[in-house]
Amino acid sequence: MKEPSAARKRTLALQTRAIAFSTNVNRSYPNTMNYPSEVVWNQLVRAADGTSNNLVEADNGSTDPDFLNKMRTALREAKESKACLAKIRLGPLANADRVLELGSEQEADELAAIYSTIITNMRVRLSKNRKPGKSVDD
Repeated sequence: MKEPSAARKRTLALQTRAIAFSTNVNRSYPNTMNYPSEVVWNQLVRAADGTSNNLVEADNGSTDPDFLNKMRTALREAKESKACLAKIRLGPLANADRVLELGSEQEADELAAIYSTIITNMRVRLSKNRKPGKSVDD
């Protein structure tokens, strides 16, 4: 089997990191909680899973615009995860100590920054190669 390129290894490492983030959120889910905690935690689980799932889907995007769309969704989900984690910390809501211990809020912020950079770099690359009259998102 051929050794993956350096770029492919970076992609796979980022996917592993995003999946680890999602898994840590799922493992931190409280067994018992009050209603506000339940609402925020349920949204966090969906957002954290969404960020890793959309990153993996972006890698399988059939076109450049499809890739950008999936990456934008992954970015929105990472930002939403960060907002939920901030609510848990500030509440403090159920398992706030665990969230702080794992550094989940910072990890969501770092993933969002990475996704944003990927989107920006892809848009720059596409704008250099686009035909006149075409949008980068077409």
